[in-house]
Amino acid sequence: MLHAAALIYFREVTRVGSIRKAAAGLNVAASALNRQILKLEADLGTPLFDRLPGGMRLTVAGELLLRHVTATLHDYDRIRAEIDDLKEARSGHVSIAAVDSLLVDFLPRAIDRFRADFPAVNYTVSAVSPADVPHLVADGDFDIGFTFVSAVPASVRFMAEIPAPIGAVMRADHPLASRLVLGLDEVRAYPLLTQSGPLPRATEADPAFAAFKDDLAPRLVSNSIQMLKLSIMLNMGIAFFTRLGFLSEIEAGDIIWRPIASPGINQLRIGLLVPATRAMSPPAQQLARHLADDLNRLGSI
Repeated sequence: MLHAAALIYFREVTRVGSIRKAAAGLNVAASALNRQILKLEADLGTPLFDRLPGGMRLTVAGELLLRHVTATLHDYDRIRAEIDDLKEARSGHVSIAAVDSLLVDFLPRAIDRFRADFPAVNYTVSAVSPADVPHLVADGDFDIGFTFVSAVPASVRFMAEIPAPIGAVMRADHPLASRLVLGLDEVRAYPLLTQSGPLPRATEADPAFAAFKDDLAPRLVSNSIQMLKLSIMLNMGIAFFTRLGFLSEIEAGDIIWRPIASPGINQLRIGLLVPATRAMSPPAQQLARHLADDLNRLGSI
């Protein structure tokens, strides 16, 4: 096995072309460094350098080893940097602004997994209108955001995103539950529940659904997804959400999510928003990486 010290010595000799100069740069004895080079050559069974009056020149075998060493030490330096980041991220505070459906299931579970490795980190998590999330992250009011994917300020970027179509959410024994795709006219025939507030900006791509929502005379309007979730469970009507706020109930078979036959809303995506021009704190960086992994795993289900 090639040890890190030997690789570092070898790389330095190739850089300066001299055992003596490499030893001086690394602050080690020239004899000790030379022994490491000779041991490398003995282990590999071939010379790595041509010893010339003007210095050390790599052989073909040495060139091959140098490519390996460069990649290995680059990876080693990267891992060291990530480990240093982990040490700095052990404590601190992270703030998250998100569409409210993610606060019901996805974010609590994701933060719970994260806190196993980062128990001293504290959090602020706020439900925010989708249109407001990009500006709150851009202005530095929040570290991380989740919202529907659309045009955002240049000072933020989507780190990860997944499909998040709006569909019909109903109790599992609802008369429409057996249908795989629902038309807007079919849904209109039943009592409807709706969330107050404007539609996500991304739904502008679907004027038919926007017009449908504008014409509704809902049985119940609420700004609380928890209120609407319980109302669905009580069979009071159908609501319109992405499936992300109902993951546990869908998995348990208590609630059914069905796509709507309206093309624009089936193209909707939800993304993880982070600063593009502002440095994030170490705990925010680490949490963003974990959330991106969690979001990608969810999108693959």
